[in-house]
Amino acid sequence: MDRRLRFAAAATLATALSVACSPRDATPQTSKAPVAAADTEVVAEIDGKPVTAGELDAWIREDLYQREVANKGKTELFELRSEALDRMIDENLLAAEAGRRKLSVDDLLASEAKTSDEISDEAVKAFYEQNKARMGGATLEQIGPRIRRFLEERQSADAREQYVRSLRDKAGVSVRLTAPRVEVAAEGPSRGPANAPITIVEFSDYECPFCKRAEPILKQVLERYPDKIRLVYRNFPLEQMHPRARPTAEAALCAEEQGKFWEFHEKVFSGSGLQEADLVGYADAVGLDTAKFKACMAERRYKDRVDADAQAGRDAGVSGTPAFFVNGIMLSGAKPVEEFSAIIERELDARGKAAAGS
Repeated sequence: MDRRLRFAAAATLATALSVACSPRDATPQTSKAPVAAADTEVVAEIDGKPVTAGELDAWIREDLYQREVANKGKTELFELRSEALDRMIDENLLAAEAGRRKLSVDDLLASEAKTSDEISDEAVKAFYEQNKARMGGATLEQIGPRIRRFLEERQSADAREQYVRSLRDKAGVSVRLTAPRVEVAAEGPSRGPANAPITIVEFSDYECPFCKRAEPILKQVLERYPDKIRLVYRNFPLEQMHPRARPTAEAALCAEEQGKFWEFHEKVFSGSGLQEADLVGYADAVGLDTAKFKACMAERRYKDRVDADAQAGRDAGVSGTPAFFVNGIMLSGAKPVEEFSAIIERELDARGKAAAGS
């Protein structure tokens, strides 16, 4: 298949799904499992006792589960369970509704999808124009059919999500699985009142594009909850991937020494380079004494602090950036404002109820 013809959908989906820098290998591709033998088929005998395919499959499922959770921390295990619980709830609701209407689940979803509008030529063209730079030189005529299929699939997924949400609302679903809290010291450059009811500890990497993407999101969060949040920045340079992340982290702490951490921090994320000359340029732009700044960088005065930040992140279960702990509840990646708000609102509500009961 021509690479250019796959690029639009693949690139768009990759952008949508990738929200964090991580040194781990890419997620392995999955494939459909072969059709299992009948559960009653005998696949072995032990001392004359038959072992059926159903018993083997059950053992495999348990083995795979144990492998999956063996090395996961509390937060990763919660995310695994949370995603599985969502799928379980959705599948149960769809199966129940399909049974009520005497349809298969596939037919039920197909009937709901019929209400969606057809993808117009104008929508295909608009998508092409918006993503033209990522099309690898393909013309609209060449890649248009694939764009149309991608938009149809996205529309179908959106329709399914909305329909399942309506079933959840009708059924009055209540999810009681709660996220674990992780003790993370709020040590480092901070903004917001020290006694704020919400503390967000961020572990970030100055060379990570997703950390850069998270900056405007954090700004919106802070603006939405004025005087309610204290944001603390800690360094988690992924040195194998990002060789300039550590020197930049140390340079930012040199800027903090002169009382200009956040000004320097913003210059770094809005700038276009992380070489030493770039960092000195940012320091000069925010009004630092550049001679003192360069001396601080040269002697690596804050190497140990960056080391301590990175170790604290690892101890808390951080493996990629950005990672946030909202009152100890972890959010991984450049998540939308709404995901921060959901946690913040729950925390504020719980604090209000606690205050009212005391």
